[in-house]
Amino acid sequence: MILDIYKDSFEFASRKISILLILGVLSFFNILVIPLIFFCGYNYRVVKLSTESMINGEDVPPEFNDFKQMFVDGLKLIVVLLCYLIVPFILIAISISGNSVNVALFLIGIILLFVARLFSYLAIPHMAVNGDSFKSAFALSEINSIMASIGYLRYIIFYVGLLLISCSIFVVVFLILSFILAILGITVGGVYISLIGTILINLVLLFIVSPYLSLFQNRCAGLVYNLGS
Repeated sequence: MILDIYKDSFEFASRKISILLILGVLSFFNILVIPLIFFCGYNYRVVKLSTESMINGEDVPPEFNDFKQMFVDGLKLIVVLLCYLIVPFILIAISISGNSVNVALFLIGIILLFVARLFSYLAIPHMAVNGDSFKSAFALSEINSIMASIGYLRYIIFYVGLLLISCSIFVVVFLILSFILAILGITVGGVYISLIGTILINLVLLFIVSPYLSLFQNRCAGLVYNLGS
């Protein structure tokens, strides 16, 4: 079933190239607040659609419209993630500040970050299926029940697999592009081609890989939530 979720999500993310291009532009400008909000709002829409879907269905990414609602949804998603992740991030930041690293505090921060991410990953679809209720995103007992219904070990394996797949795609694309550009660098030579190569790699990662993985990950969120709902 986990493999079916991955397979469905891979296919879903590649069914509408126009959406990938739009998300690619938003991803490139994510350092700015407004594009980031719309990027998150669209991904929330993907989660919501996926909670209403069947695994191995024929769903396509939703339309990029209704900008007012998308903006509101994006703000909600960002606030939910910040609320879940702010404490672990603060602990990690404190642990590595100064001249030495507080290993114990750093490990605590990493563990809390992982646990918070497990809950927040289900909190978004839980909010979506409960009428976009912001309060539902923090109904920890309900979210824990969903997680228990999925199976704690099964859910952890699913989430770790999701992280490994996402990281692997980034690394593989980076290595392939680096290899191709290294050959071109040997042919053309000079620092200039290296600079161009670095820019091209970053553009591919931002415009193609990042939006594709965002669709993949958020599709997975809605589908895995359905296993426990």
